[in-house]
Amino acid sequence: MNSLNNIRIALVAVSLTVGVYSLASVLAELGSPARPRFPSDPTKISSPSAGEIPGWPNAISPFRSDLEGSYALSVALQALQSHKERPAKGQTDENVRAEATVKRALSIVPYDSELWLALALLQAQRDPRTPLIAEALKMSHFVAPNDPQLMPVRLDTATLFDALADPDLKELLLGDLRIMLTRNNDLKTAVVSAYRRASSLGKKFLEDSAQSIDPGFVPSLRGQKPT
Repeated sequence: MNSLNNIRIALVAVSLTVGVYSLASVLAELGSPARPRFPSDPTKISSPSAGEIPGWPNAISPFRSDLEGSYALSVALQALQSHKERPAKGQTDENVRAEATVKRALSIVPYDSELWLALALLQAQRDPRTPLIAEALKMSHFVAPNDPQLMPVRLDTATLFDALADPDLKELLLGDLRIMLTRNNDLKTAVVSAYRRASSLGKKFLEDSAQSIDPGFVPSLRGQKPT
């Protein structure tokens, strides 16, 4: 009889645990903001919402990796927008918090390419010369190598902050460029935009790469009519 009672108590405890977790998961999903997405134009990266982004949904449902990733991406985009609107030298408190939030999320969802890209941008915001930018960009590429939505931002970031000093990243971006120059005009426009913002090293890479892939496109980079 005691054994039967123990089994009943265990079953009730399991049912209550599952019920509480399910309720918490539903509440967390209702209270969590929708996951933002990187725009293909790197100059239009902005926060999905104004004001403080609620973190309580993650606290009450800590096993929802999708909510963790959405929250981290929202925090990162907010920090990037704040820096764009109020640029300041050094590592700001908001940047530190956002970078830590993204790294914590990546420890749970390392396959999230947008988070790796957000991390690269946050690191560039803190120190444009750090080799960590290249490492994060490579991870973004490894996770989603053929995502045309992310290619313009990856290319712009690498050519703007001289991450091309990393030979592996340079090779990966060459593959992106080959796709961008052979698919459609929107992606070609993104290459021109990256060229206008690029450093001297980035400009040289784009010119040399375009020459090997599509020589007729090179004049467009320089604002000239194709010959």
